Formats: sequence, structure tokens, C-alpha cells
Amino acid sequence: MTGVYSRVRDFWNRNPCGSSHISSPYGSRDYFLECDAYFQDVYPYLLAFLDLDSLKGRTVMEIGLGSGYTLHRISQVAGRCVGLDLSEETLRLNARRKEFFSLNVDFVHASATDIPLADGSLDAVVTIGCLHHIPDIGRSIAEIHRVLKPGGELKGMVYNRHSWRFMVFIPLARRFHPGFRGKTWQQCVNEMYDGSGNPYGMVYSRKEMTRLLRGFGDVRFRVENFVGEEVVPRFGALIPRPFWLATLGKVLGLDLYFTARKEGS
Repeated sequence: MTGVYSRVRDFWNRNPCGSSHISSPYGSRDYFLECDAYFQDVYPYLLAFLDLDSLKGRTVMEIGLGSGYTLHRISQVAGRCVGLDLSEETLRLNARRKEFFSLNVDFVHASATDIPLADGSLDAVVTIGCLHHIPDIGRSIAEIHRVLKPGGELKGMVYNRHSWRFMVFIPLARRFHPGFRGKTWQQCVNEMYDGSGNPYGMVYSRKEMTRLLRGFGDVRFRVENFVGEEVVPRFGALIPRPFWLATLGKVLGLDLYFTARKEGS
């Protein structure tokens, strides 16, 4: 494993995605319930994007598991559910979730750049907030394409290059914020999106993702998520989050969601 991938793995081993906002004891049943309530409140559009009905009875793999909120929901409808992650601690955390809630899921410890599954073995792949942490994202997408059946679907999310944060807030922070003044845009992306110590994060435009997904057809995009305090410091949080999600979040949101289908039948 190369240096950057080792650093990525080690960072997520220390900081399983989605765990920083939770007060219940780590890995407890209440921890997972609190995680799920947090995700439902902060990302109310996420389950609609996944369209769980479309995954019923299918063979589905999720890449990048975090606390397991989406994996849990997928496993309840899929015929077979596989969870893949580079982080051993993330897999251990999700194994605890599986135990508490008797989930139908198999785990794979691997990098998305080298998926240990047969060609054409999956009906769908879900990856929310993972691909932008993989330096060789093109190889990962090629691997996803390989393991999908013809007609199989990829549902994903990456950080949006054309977001308010990237285009406006980061340039201002680099100039005026004492914590970010003088830092490179890459350092700001790494830290603002995922916290101090994050070794790698990237942002992507629709055009860039369309090029990366050139082996797929029927590529569709939508933009979601917004932090009001980045527009109105100190007071943005006083404006209800649904307002930001329904307005600027749809145009300049943090996250670029996409669906794409492997051509063939």
C-alpha cells in the first residue's frame, strides 16, 4: 500500500466518518441510533436519492461505510449486501452495527482501486462521500464499472467544485481567517471538509465527473447540502437548515450527487 493510501486508511481508522457529532458511547447501540437520527436530520434528501425500492432483491455493494447509516438501509432491502472499506476500524464499527441490528451484510476489507469481486457480479454500487478521498479515482471508477453487470447502476456523491464553500468561502478564509490564512487550497479542502489531519480530499465538477464516468451512460447530477454560517457568519445557523437546503443548497451546495448506468443489458 502506497504512502498516501496508508495515511488515508490511518486517518479514517482514527476518525470513522460521521462519528464526530455523536455523544453516545462509541460503538454502542445508542451510538448507532444517534448516528441515524443525525443523518436523517442533516441529510433529509439522502434516502430519496438512494431510492431503496430500486435496490430491492438486488446484489448491492457500498464503498466507504462511515457509521453505516446507508449500509443499514440498503441491507434491509437488498438480496445480498456487501460493504467495502479500506479502514479496519470502520469495518469493526459496522460489524458492531450488524450485530446489534441483525443485518444481512458481508464485509470486504479492500481498496476501491482493487475490488476483490468477479466481473459483472453486482447489480448496483453505492458510494456516498468516498471517491473524493481516493487519489486514483479513475481506477476506482473503472473497478466499479468492471464489477457491475450490464445495466447495473452506480449511485454516488463527491464534493462539488462549484460550491459556495470552494469558490467563495475558501478564498476568503485563506485571506482573512487566522486558522487558514496562508494555507493552500488543498490544505483548506482537506481540513474544512473532514477535519485536521485529513491527508486527502478533492472536489469535482460535473464536467470532470462526466469525463471520469465516460464508460457509463445515462449520467445524471444533482447538488445538495449547505452551511449557512459560511454565508452569514455567526447568524447563518439561526436560519433553519431546510431553507438553505432548498435554496442555495440546490445550486451551490457542498455535494455533487450522481447516478450512472453501465451500458448493456
